[in-house]
Amino acid sequence: MASGKTETTFQAVRRHLRNGYVILTERGIVALYGAAMRELAKIVDSPVGAFLAPKDIFKDGPELVRAQGLRVAFGAVLRQVAAEYDPPLGRSRNPVNAEARASAIRYHYTYELLKPDGVAPSRRPVNDVDYALEIPFAYAPRPGFKGPVAAVIHVFYPEVLPLILEKLDNIPCAVDLFLSSDAEEKIAQISADTSNWSKGRVEIRRLPNRGRDIGAKFVGFRDVYDRYEIFLHLHTKRSPHGGEPLARWRDYLIDNLFGTPEIAASNLSLFDDPQIGIVFPQHLFELRGVLNWGYDYNLARKLMRRIGVSIDKNLVLEFPSGSMFWGRSAAIGPLLEAGLEYSDFPEERGQIDGTLAHAIERCVLMAAESRGYEWLKVVRRDLYPVQKTVLPVTAPADIAQHRLKVYQPCLAGVDIELAPFARTLKETRPIPVYPSRSARARLNLIVPTINPEQTFGGVATALRLFRQIGDALGDDFDRRIIVTDAEIEQAAYRNFPGFVPAPFAASLDEAGRTIVDASEREGGRLDLRKDDVFVATAWWTAEFALGFESERRRFFGGSRPFVYVIQDDEPNFYGWSSKFVMAEATYRYPEDTIAIINSEELFDLMTGKYRFRAAFCLPYQTNERVAAMLRPTPKERIILVYGRPTVMRNAFELICASLCRWQQRDPIRASRWRILFLGEEFEAPLAYPVQNADLGGKATLEVYADWLNRASVGVSLMVSPHPSYPPLEMAEAGLLTIANDFPGKSLAKRCPDIVSLNRLDIQTLADAIEDAVAKMEPQIGKPGSLRALDSPQSSHHPLASPEDIAALLRAGAEQTEQKPDAITASALR
Repeated sequence: MASGKTETTFQAVRRHLRNGYVILTERGIVALYGAAMRELAKIVDSPVGAFLAPKDIFKDGPELVRAQGLRVAFGAVLRQVAAEYDPPLGRSRNPVNAEARASAIRYHYTYELLKPDGVAPSRRPVNDVDYALEIPFAYAPRPGFKGPVAAVIHVFYPEVLPLILEKLDNIPCAVDLFLSSDAEEKIAQISADTSNWSKGRVEIRRLPNRGRDIGAKFVGFRDVYDRYEIFLHLHTKRSPHGGEPLARWRDYLIDNLFGTPEIAASNLSLFDDPQIGIVFPQHLFELRGVLNWGYDYNLARKLMRRIGVSIDKNLVLEFPSGSMFWGRSAAIGPLLEAGLEYSDFPEERGQIDGTLAHAIERCVLMAAESRGYEWLKVVRRDLYPVQKTVLPVTAPADIAQHRLKVYQPCLAGVDIELAPFARTLKETRPIPVYPSRSARARLNLIVPTINPEQTFGGVATALRLFRQIGDALGDDFDRRIIVTDAEIEQAAYRNFPGFVPAPFAASLDEAGRTIVDASEREGGRLDLRKDDVFVATAWWTAEFALGFESERRRFFGGSRPFVYVIQDDEPNFYGWSSKFVMAEATYRYPEDTIAIINSEELFDLMTGKYRFRAAFCLPYQTNERVAAMLRPTPKERIILVYGRPTVMRNAFELICASLCRWQQRDPIRASRWRILFLGEEFEAPLAYPVQNADLGGKATLEVYADWLNRASVGVSLMVSPHPSYPPLEMAEAGLLTIANDFPGKSLAKRCPDIVSLNRLDIQTLADAIEDAVAKMEPQIGKPGSLRALDSPQSSHHPLASPEDIAALLRAGAEQTEQKPDAITASALR
């Protein structure tokens, strides 16, 4: 039985001392300290995972401890220290995202299901990043809306009504009053108080005090909203259960809604933006500690299901606490159309929580968002103590800029936490999105990396197709590259002239061609336009494309297909596993997917297994730059090996074992042959004990073409249905090339100089290498002959024409638009 080799304690100490000496002499004592902290993080928790700055321990630490435990929290602090003191051993940070990191919205949240008292906890922004517009604005707005406004007022305490009426006079347009109460004597008092109302009509209804002001607004006056574009929800609020801290709540709400003519005009002018559905005051500061689901979550979930929206407690909870707000009637349509009746509300017993009315209060903004509307919060600076969160409005342009901080959608997921069980699925870590106001269409490529040393055939193909489809779409479409996995190196940006680096953050989204580094998820959001369409490659980027389209549809309505560049049968990369089924699932969206399938062999396989909206074949073509540099050149004793240890399907281990076996049994001939590994950088010991081996790494096209001209034998395996480009390029350059068969694939059909093995083991491959070397010996020193490959293409392989694909995308983008119907909103794939 083979036994593994284990490092002793003495060997580990010696290794750490040696590494420490290198760091100390090369990078100094500060870097050594950072490296030590990272090693300690490995012992305590893990070398990778969450980061927690020491200054945030008391603010964010408790949440991390509750969510993942003390070891993870301690490890997070150590990793952060390592990152700050020794960046090479910590985490590098793209400076393009520096501002986004600094202004990121942070949240209080726990995955606990219930608090000890039975309350469902909520996700809420922390106090110092919960923003509101300052009112009144610093300029004099002139609202485009000229009225009338419907003021819907539930008057349980008639003695408060005169104060409200006095303040309503501040509104700069007609105001029609719709008042309700539950007793005749109150009705009489209301009638007397409103007898001199001169700003509009007055209608008084006697309604049961069931559901309090919520029942009156959404049931008793349900018929009113069809006649008014803008309304104002009010009630004669008292909060006897809250004691002294809540004594000023009613006045606080009124003052922030229409307390002065300037405030009323400022708030009303916000509805000049047709996307704004609700405007409400920032929360009374004394309430901030109790802004949660309370005992209302199940009621809220049932209500939202009733209007066709699925929620979970991990979404951001935001609502107009106190239930007084400005609104657009269309924005509360889902609640008005839900068929609520007074019988749905419990009888009044002085409840302070756990009723349908409390649940509706928490659902108002989500209902508005389900129809594509947004909301904004406002506050007077002198009424709110966290001054930095009160954003001054000195000009109309400030509103658009401040919206990016104030409006944090309730139905858009923001949880980017990578749970311990999901560390093997890190590619799928969610990317939060944000609704853009840009009206321009845009083509988006979602790709794992654009760094030159990581850009192999698949990424290069996707980039080329993105460019070609973009050219076919023309100047009507902007372009954006979204990088999901590898942090973008600064040198990589230079390979995309005309594109500008854009922070991974909500923005005004005005640039025409951008590159977004979304590899660092913390605090970021991806702008999502009404006419965004996506190109994906690699299964997890297809999962992102489906999720982005789901969110885009919820924000803006309509439906868009996406382009899926399928470059292999990816589920089989992973064996029977979570990744297998997740990758395979991305092929099962037949109405959403325009498939571009790389190679004729793969096209036949994938279209035989799956249905697509449209499917195109991308046939093999020699790289034009490489082809231009190929020429008859005297052949040398060189075996060119496509060797990528990190890509299992390239069978690096099998190739090395076979080379070693051939060399050991034919040492005299093998000693004259040089072996060159190309494809990616790796440490030389990985190829040991293969002899005469050189590492070419990821060669430039010029260097690669030179080796193709000089080499005599090629070895390139691909344990998948994709033919792979290197063996075809080797064969075209005149190398006797060894590859492998796979169900549906035999490269010998493309070229007789390709030895395509139908049995792949060490002995068979070693024999093939020995035979190839023997056959090429007589050709050494003679100019090689370039080969033309046959194509297995047939009439059932529709070619991937950029013009045809662009036409399909354009047709999707030109579909009739409408406000989105209520849809499942928490379906972030």
